[in-house]
Amino acid sequence: MSMKNSLYYRKRTLSTDSVEATDSKRLRRLSTQTIGDDASFSMPSPGSSRVGSTMDAPFLDELSRRVQRTPTRPRISTSSSFPRSAPLSRASSMDSEGFHALIRSASVVSDGRRKRDSMAPGEMYTFKEHSAFHNVKSVNSIDYSAPSTGDAATDNPAAPPIGWSHSNALVFGRGNRVYHKTMADTEGVAQQLTKLTSGMGILRLVHCAGVDQPNTVTLAMSGGLMQIWDISARQSVREWKVKGPSAMAFNGALLTVGDEKGALRHYDTRVSETAKMKDQAKKVTRHQGRITALAWSRDGNFVASGDQNGVILMWDIRKPRVPVEVGEMVQRRRKMQHVGAITALAWCPWFGKYLVSGDSAPDCTGTIRIWDMSFDGDSSAKYPERPTKLELDAQVTSLHFSPQINELLSTHGAGRITEVPSLFNAEPLHARMRNSIAVHQFPSMRHVTTAPVAQKGVAGSVLSPNGQRIVLAVPEEAQLKVWDVWGKFREAKQKSLLETCIIR
Repeated sequence: MSMKNSLYYRKRTLSTDSVEATDSKRLRRLSTQTIGDDASFSMPSPGSSRVGSTMDAPFLDELSRRVQRTPTRPRISTSSSFPRSAPLSRASSMDSEGFHALIRSASVVSDGRRKRDSMAPGEMYTFKEHSAFHNVKSVNSIDYSAPSTGDAATDNPAAPPIGWSHSNALVFGRGNRVYHKTMADTEGVAQQLTKLTSGMGILRLVHCAGVDQPNTVTLAMSGGLMQIWDISARQSVREWKVKGPSAMAFNGALLTVGDEKGALRHYDTRVSETAKMKDQAKKVTRHQGRITALAWSRDGNFVASGDQNGVILMWDIRKPRVPVEVGEMVQRRRKMQHVGAITALAWCPWFGKYLVSGDSAPDCTGTIRIWDMSFDGDSSAKYPERPTKLELDAQVTSLHFSPQINELLSTHGAGRITEVPSLFNAEPLHARMRNSIAVHQFPSMRHVTTAPVAQKGVAGSVLSPNGQRIVLAVPEEAQLKVWDVWGKFREAKQKSLLETCIIR
């Protein structure tokens, strides 16, 4: 190469560098106004139609125009339409490099979401063999009926009267009789446990004790009669009366009963005399409405109670008189509140101190909320990337954690109906989640699978003791539907000492 050409290229290179340096300095001197949701032109969210593998020309033109026009440096606030991810939420200001990094980041996120949405299920994310993604299927159905008394509060309890004992027996009602059926053989015949007389009312609640009492089940009737039964002996162990029982939960030998007036009573079933057990029962009253759901924590120290007004209270059994103040800050106090009546409560059995709640709103929608009790119920400040709420288009009727994999199951009843404005007689749009079961990964709440299980509303469900099957109550179809949800967990085979110590 000649000396002349060498100098020419050297001059070209130096000229380009100087221009870039000048532009960079000019961009640092310029600044823009805050781009938020209240601006006339807000940033598109990753994955939307406004963002592609490269940014659209109108978006770049508008953003470039604002960079050159406005007098302050650009900032991205938490109210912008971008999700709260670490690279973006921490950027309080940008120079020229930050400007281009923002565009590249949004493009990458958009490409990743578009690729995930276009791929077949399981192609991008690999689910374990015992995940619900591979195992959800229908098994069979059992005849079931719930009699009516004409009282809406009595006929529609928060949970259907079914239970699954640790001796693998399903307990349920059929007319004015209570049956039990071994689930080792799903095609077997159910056997009668007891018959209810007219003075008892209808069967309202069924709840089985824990693993330490595998054959114990408690029945509650609309007339207030409570009975504890031994399934194996088919005999009543004890009975007493409670006015308006509406929810039950066992914690070892301690039976907690909630009633229609919002009161909680804790009965120690180890006390031999029933009268003495009633006298020693601790009663607390704080709810302003009917208690609809109860759930004990895995350590047995806390019980959560939910009512028809959407309020959840947390009680420490060691200090049972006053509820624990947890939840979101509302008017200088922490509260756990839903829009609709609380229909489901479940404690995570393997991940932290998480309580999950579900409701059924009057507009036939439902919300699943996650409360972290290690941070007073609200972990949004500590872990902003973790979701705390999942809003759905159908009512939530029950919640169950798998004991062997990080997945959460929700059942859904009636869904929201959307009228379609049209000149033609178009049918209204029904909710996608109605009358179905859905499984989510926890705590990310990423969707795993959804399966429609009935034509009518699912009133609730019970999980098998081994955590693999579920029985769904569909009163309008007069059936209990048995479904497989999770597979059997198989531990990885450990290599022998000879296999791990081979000398090559």
